[in-house]
Amino acid sequence: MQEGRIYTILRWVLGSVFIFSGVVKCIDPVGTSVFVEKYLATYSLEALLPAALPIAIALAVTEFTLGQMLLSGRAHRLTAIATTLFMAVFTLVTLLSATVLPIGDCGCFGDAVKLTPWQTFTKNVVLLPMAICLWRGAKAERFNLLSLVVAVVLSLGINLYALRRGPIVDFMPYDEGVNLCEAVLRDRRALEEQRAVQLVFRRATTGEELTFNADDATPWTDDDLEYVGTRQNDDISAAKFPFAEFAISNAVGEDVTLDVLGRKSVTLLTIYDVEALERHLDDALRVMGDDVMVVTSASTQRVNELLGTECYSIDAMTLRSVLRSRVGIVVLSEGTIQRKCDVRDY
Repeated sequence: MQEGRIYTILRWVLGSVFIFSGVVKCIDPVGTSVFVEKYLATYSLEALLPAALPIAIALAVTEFTLGQMLLSGRAHRLTAIATTLFMAVFTLVTLLSATVLPIGDCGCFGDAVKLTPWQTFTKNVVLLPMAICLWRGAKAERFNLLSLVVAVVLSLGINLYALRRGPIVDFMPYDEGVNLCEAVLRDRRALEEQRAVQLVFRRATTGEELTFNADDATPWTDDDLEYVGTRQNDDISAAKFPFAEFAISNAVGEDVTLDVLGRKSVTLLTIYDVEALERHLDDALRVMGDDVMVVTSASTQRVNELLGTECYSIDAMTLRSVLRSRVGIVVLSEGTIQRKCDVRDY
């Protein structure tokens, strides 16, 4: 009886973690593919980068399906074996990511919960023995194909819906209603202040070190302070200032971000996939107007050939953080995001 309760607890803990991890990946497959690309690039597997999105979807479906099978109690032994193997592989991956191949945010829970590789490795170290215990105590029950099919179809359906309509829940900071102009200006100033060179002085009487802004004349007039040198904070997490990386450049590389965001109204036609633009060219041409700016992370020359208008550049990672659509629309009014959608839905 006691073993049965422990077995049930293990199933529910593992199943809940897998369901949660699978769901947050399913509702934002493009966002998940960004993390996959980071792993592939870190592991020198650039040849697989075009397959990042299919890999992301497969990973989400696998986690969701394993979680559902664990929670339902179906196919005990087969599910337990698959869960153990999955945990073993990703425990090794996160160990490498935390040591010899650092990657930053691991993305195991997408953008919903930020974890470092060490935190993820610790989580896996806890869950892996649980999966092994589940395997050893699993019963050889008849495989339930219906339960498996339902989980796969449901998770695939969520992925396909999110690919077409955007994330069901968007955990990135570029929400509708956010004043992007104010946010970019605020984070840029904050980041500049964090990175500013500071003057270091030491009190002659106590030996205490104090830091002052470079333009502060106060320490130079205090006879008790001795000049030591300068210091700059290079250990700054970009996650603290998510909007600081948002930058739009014109054809000659000039930063025109604040000029664009400061307009009373502007519509951004965003493009990060030229092939998708070619497929939906009629929709893109339909929305073109005097207040429409074309912003792309792809080849500006090719986009210009297709649309016949001036193009502005933006970082690919930033663009996909703002809008997951390959060809999309972002409507701004006095710097505030009013609407985000696929170009086909505008």
